[in-house]
Amino acid sequence: KLTQGARENTALAAEKTQLVENLAARTDELAGLGDVLRQTSERLNLTQEDRDKLRQQLADKLAQIAQLNSKLDLLLKQQGQLKSQSQSLAAANADLEAKRLQVEGQRAAAAAQRDSLAETNQTLGERLEALSAQLEEKLAALDSLTRDREQLQKQSRELDALVAALRAKLQEAGIQLAAADQASAAKLAESKRTSDELQSRLAASAQQAADYLAQLKRAEELAAGLQQQNQRLQQAMTAADQQHQRQLLEEGRNNRELVGLRGPLKRVALVIDASGSMRQSGAAGAADRWADAQAIAAKWLRHLNVEECVLIVFSSSVRTFPADGALVDLRGESGRDRREALLKQLQLVAPGGSTNTLDALRKAYAYDVDTILLFSDGAPSRADTGVFDPAMAREIYQLCRQHQNVPVNTVGLGNYFDAALATFLQTVAEITGGTFRGQ
Repeated sequence: KLTQGARENTALAAEKTQLVENLAARTDELAGLGDVLRQTSERLNLTQEDRDKLRQQLADKLAQIAQLNSKLDLLLKQQGQLKSQSQSLAAANADLEAKRLQVEGQRAAAAAQRDSLAETNQTLGERLEALSAQLEEKLAALDSLTRDREQLQKQSRELDALVAALRAKLQEAGIQLAAADQASAAKLAESKRTSDELQSRLAASAQQAADYLAQLKRAEELAAGLQQQNQRLQQAMTAADQQHQRQLLEEGRNNRELVGLRGPLKRVALVIDASGSMRQSGAAGAADRWADAQAIAAKWLRHLNVEECVLIVFSSSVRTFPADGALVDLRGESGRDRREALLKQLQLVAPGGSTNTLDALRKAYAYDVDTILLFSDGAPSRADTGVFDPAMAREIYQLCRQHQNVPVNTVGLGNYFDAALATFLQTVAEITGGTFRGQ
């Protein structure tokens, strides 16, 4: 038993030793696992912070997306409103075009009727002249008959005197007067027949003259009626022209509101920069800034209800069209040709030189204008260096303050977001109560 107990103790000691080794190994392993666990815990803690940051960033992004969605909804709403406005404007333009075509048709019909009345009036005039000529001929014949009757009456009186003389002689001579009386009676009867025939011819001529006078009177009444009808047609055409003019004025006001211009726009000075920088590239589809300026000027001149205008082109110097110091009258049917003539003058200008805006505005204010449209791609510059001149800009501001009742609508061409140019054009517009827009 002791030996067996010793062997069991030895086995237990060996097992204990093995267990101690295993325990030490497990302890080392647990220590390693503890390090790994600590590292993992640290990594997990770091990952949680990153997750918190990511969650915060995600929340911020979601808030930004919500803001963008609200802005997008607002933009979509505005787009719908703009679309409806565009449709309304298109419908209004279509209505105006239909009315314009109707007015043109009425005008063409009135013109045709007027031409027909003019031809009828000319025909009646010719007939009236022919009747007048015939009447003159008849009156001449009547005068001839009157002279013949007077001649016959004179001859009758002479015969009466002769008969009386013969009777006296016969009575003195005691001659039988029967034959002489018969002869005298025959002559008197013949003279009477001749006189009656002349009276009948005279009455017939008088009746024919009365008929011609009645025809002439009817022709005059017909001409007066045609003249009254022509006046009524003229009045109708005048009313149609007035209606068309009112439609054009309304269209011009709508166009002015659409482009955002301010001022009466009745007597306008169109001031356009023709300096060398206008040869630089323009907006999409345009050859250069000069082409942009010409296109906008042409569009506004053709569609705005401007009554009188002067074209002022400036670079280092200033030129005016027309050059006589007067405003061009753009009203009426001939106004369209005058607008096109101004635009042709503008097409003949070749840009070059500096930007002398001060003299250009002085020239514009010298005219009796109520609105100024200023096109430029640069702020005022010195003639010798071509660099922005603040002193000249201050002089322009002072000049604008002296004429605040004349709005200056400014249009920036090309690099209009340049600080000097944008500030200058916006300041000029603000001082005078005009508007600024970029092209």
